[in-house]
Amino acid sequence: MRIESGQVAVITGAAQGIGAAFAAELTARGLSVVLLDLVRESVERTAAELGERAVAVAGDVSEPEVLADLAKQTLDRFGRVDLVINNAGIRGSGEPVWEMPAEQWDRVLGVNLLGVVNGIRAFVPHLIEAGRGHVVNVASLAGLSGAPRQSAYAASKHAVVAVSEILAGELDQVGAAVGVTVACPGFVDTPLVADLLAAPKAEPGSQAYESLARGLPAGRSVEEFLEQMSALVSTAISAPTAVERILRAVENDELYALPNGDLEDTARDRAHRVLSALERAE
Repeated sequence: MRIESGQVAVITGAAQGIGAAFAAELTARGLSVVLLDLVRESVERTAAELGERAVAVAGDVSEPEVLADLAKQTLDRFGRVDLVINNAGIRGSGEPVWEMPAEQWDRVLGVNLLGVVNGIRAFVPHLIEAGRGHVVNVASLAGLSGAPRQSAYAASKHAVVAVSEILAGELDQVGAAVGVTVACPGFVDTPLVADLLAAPKAEPGSQAYESLARGLPAGRSVEEFLEQMSALVSTAISAPTAVERILRAVENDELYALPNGDLEDTARDRAHRVLSALERAE
């Protein structure tokens, strides 16, 4: 897909972070953008900063009717949609799998996974009918790997990767000229991960330090954790950089976009373990 002036993009989770960076970059390229976010005041403020080509809508992506109405509003206003960016996401809490409350599982999967599915169901039929367009589903590097205490988040992002792969195959089956890209960023400097990015600065005796100490498994020191976090934080990129790299993948019709590359070889190591298991099974 060639991204160009006159097109229309829809972005969920657009009030801040990567979503707002997508909106800023696309309006700068001459596109009109429809921004959806949960908090009306925040998304309206973002839209106002972008000017007359930005439209703000408030709603919860986990509710199918919100995305259906968003599609109707977009087509009623602009008569077209070219780029759908399913970006809305939340991290959830950090308990072990067996302690994660059921309501946390419901909310994280509702936003991160079903929010993407609802966006696909609402917009892809219009893209197929128009014979053009592209879908960007924002997953995470956690969707290609995983780490302790991110079970609901990683599960939702793994599912987004799978849904994206299947969607691409299904569109190919029906001969639709609609592209799919699943973005799997690592650390991006956004409010979603602000506390993680700030973790290495936690001082002994501070509230942040004590909170970390309570959340670590027995035998692991806060200092050890902070040292590891410092190395990970150093890999963080800005939201505009992530967006630039993801949009490059869109224009190259690439299914996978990893704007940070890998992180400590986590995705690569997982792939190698799967390949090794396949070899043992032969």
